[in-house]
Amino acid sequence: MACRQLTDFEHILLGMISAAPSSGYDLKRTFAATPMGVYQPSSGSLYPALKRLERRHLLQTRTQPHSARESSRGRRVYEPTEQGRTLHLAWVRTPVNPTTVAADLGLHLMRFVMMEPLLPRTEVLDFLSSLKDALTAFVAELERYPNTTTIEDYHSRLALDHGIAIHHASLAWTERTIATLTASPTTPAGPPPWSHPLRDGLSDRQHSDPRGRSDRTR
Repeated sequence: MACRQLTDFEHILLGMISAAPSSGYDLKRTFAATPMGVYQPSSGSLYPALKRLERRHLLQTRTQPHSARESSRGRRVYEPTEQGRTLHLAWVRTPVNPTTVAADLGLHLMRFVMMEPLLPRTEVLDFLSSLKDALTAFVAELERYPNTTTIEDYHSRLALDHGIAIHHASLAWTERTIATLTASPTTPAGPPPWSHPLRDGLSDRQHSDPRGRSDRTR
């Protein structure tokens, strides 16, 4: 593995395939019709990234009988190799870097999602505790900023207020999640107690809409 590191998108692809072997069509459908699309840099990036992962022996393919939606050559399903699974687990365990916590927040949440079948609850809680500490320090730094720097532009002050509110919300989510996972020895059925009804309603429509052709991501 003495070559370049994987991109964030390649890590996410490897994680999705490690969780559920998928065809290119399956992955395109997920990125097109679910919030996972925010992690795809462009619509044409999927197949080149899959080929790169395959060339690095992190993915392998098997062929299934073709369906009406796919070519007569059959349906190519991507699966992780043992090397791919090992690398994915190492990525999921990437420590929180306090100096980049704001920029990395989306990836930290993605890693959190992928931890559930891989890591013991204690390790997940350690990760969340590190995330909480990093967000606490970052929010405190944002709140100190107006006291140490003159901000003359009114819109800049409003934008800073937005950043503080967003990261306060992320910190509050982290604290609630720690409390929930600490209180429950196993993963409870159903949505968490603070689920947003609008978000859940959209997810349900995505799940059933034939135009979206998408299952709900987990």
